[in-house]
Amino acid sequence: MSPRVARLLIWPFAVAALALRICTELWFKPVTWRIEPSGLAFVVWAAAQAACILLPAAAHALLTRRVRQRPATWEIAAGTESFVATASPRWLSHWAILVGWLAGGAVLTERVPGADRVRLAEIPGALALSIAVPAVVLAAMAAVLLLDRPRLILDREGITKQWLARRAFVRWDRLLPGGPPPPARRTANLTLMQQPATPGRPPVPFSLPMGPLHVDPTFLAETIRHYVEHPEHRSAIGTQHELDRVRARCS
Repeated sequence: MSPRVARLLIWPFAVAALALRICTELWFKPVTWRIEPSGLAFVVWAAAQAACILLPAAAHALLTRRVRQRPATWEIAAGTESFVATASPRWLSHWAILVGWLAGGAVLTERVPGADRVRLAEIPGALALSIAVPAVVLAAMAAVLLLDRPRLILDREGITKQWLARRAFVRWDRLLPGGPPPPARRTANLTLMQQPATPGRPPVPFSLPMGPLHVDPTFLAETIRHYVEHPEHRSAIGTQHELDRVRARCS
């Protein structure tokens, strides 16, 4: 299974989290009304809500376990002469499934008068809202997964980090040699140091978040440090031969 397929498979599990939350609202909530004491009922209800998130997350993790580990390599973007670190399926799945569960809360329900049952709310506009909000959220989520964001791009000019609606670029010749150092374990960001625009000023940090990227953090740091210190190799970025050379050097 490729990382792209693993990312696209997140969507049905996010839908499952949404559906499970709706089911707990309609059919499991009345069960908790009959549990005494109320503190125990709350614990049971909280456990049911947690299961709506954890079960889809665990199922996606099990299905995609072979591609969840961050590899010590880059993808070669066809026709762009660049190396790319795509979005991490592990990182995206956590957020997408949580968002799917939250979207399920937009489905409006109410207690049936005089009965221990729950139904869809019958106030004006409730049905339209209950359909529209989850549909918009799921459509936006599908777009994010298809766009493969966030991601990191290395080309012959420098480094680009792309998010949903913004991007940041730094040229190789702006980065100070000697860094970045190998990241410490559990470090959330890799910090590159840029030459200041005004001489005499301190270096300017350029932060790269590692959690969202599907690339080994140590390999990422070593690759960047190599191209900062060896400009003669930048012209080969984006070729298979250069990727093989970098992987052999950093292994």
